[in-house]
Amino acid sequence: MVTAIIMQAYRDLFTPVRDAASPSIVTQLDQDQAIYFLTDTHGRFARHRNSLCSLIGWDGDVLAERIRAMMDGDDFTHPNGEPSPDSLKRHADAAERVRARYRHLKKPRDKGKTPASPVGNLIAAE
Repeated sequence: MVTAIIMQAYRDLFTPVRDAASPSIVTQLDQDQAIYFLTDTHGRFARHRNSLCSLIGWDGDVLAERIRAMMDGDDFTHPNGEPSPDSLKRHADAAERVRARYRHLKKPRDKGKTPASPVGNLIAAE
């Protein structure tokens, strides 16, 4: 069951996100959470991944390091042993889309933006 959870997060990276043209069951939030779960180095997603991985004898930090390397350009292995040319093309396109989303999610926040919460405004004013 643990392996299925981790593999579903991995599949969510490549499943087209639901929009007007795609009736996919994966939303942008689902894909973003899969990215955080598989790549974060700290925080709740990293703790959850590491906890699940420990149940099956995997090192969650090593898994995250490998996924981050793929996000940064290493090959994403195709899940099918002998994929068709069309399947390879779709997989490559999906890899580029998820890499772009990863870069978007991981870019530093604009330091000039005003925090959204009153507490954040107080902290920013200090």
